[in-house]
Amino acid sequence: MLERGETIDWRAPVMARHWWHYFRVTHGVLVATNRRLLYVGVPPADVLPREPEPQLLEESSFPYDRPIDIWRGRVFLGNLNGIVIRAPGQMRTFGVASSERVRLDSVLALMSRRQKEIRDRDEDERQKALASAQAVRRPVYHLIQRGEALELIARQYNVTVEQLQAWNNLLTPRIRIGQNLLVKPRT
Repeated sequence: MLERGETIDWRAPVMARHWWHYFRVTHGVLVATNRRLLYVGVPPADVLPREPEPQLLEESSFPYDRPIDIWRGRVFLGNLNGIVIRAPGQMRTFGVASSERVRLDSVLALMSRRQKEIRDRDEDERQKALASAQAVRRPVYHLIQRGEALELIARQYNVTVEQLQAWNNLLTPRIRIGQNLLVKPRT
């Protein structure tokens, strides 16, 4: 059930029930990995036996990079403490034994911490993208050094001499050492 490079950080035993066999419990485990919240359960055996076949497993995956809403309270007609996990396109209800509640809380705390790390990383990337976009829009100046001419500077910044003269209010193409020239206006 784990993907390559995925590791289990914490797990808690839970139980699930489905409307089509509500009084039969599916036992499983809710696992916090380094990438997602994962549920793996073993459904109850059928009442009428069939030919022997491999055991089917239920699996639900809740990636940390998508919104996950968790409600805590009484589940399964108020008979058991548990949680309801809602994510885009899926909703699962899990019950937990009283003795295992601490483990479930640890799984959920780890999931919340991982989601916060992802949100913080995404926000940092967004802020860096905004800063670089603003840096690109800032005006650029060039300090004139000995031996430089307006034509060389224009070629260096891929603009025309006329543009440099217009941006810097120069009447002639003559420049002085130490002069600051605007070579790229604010966009």
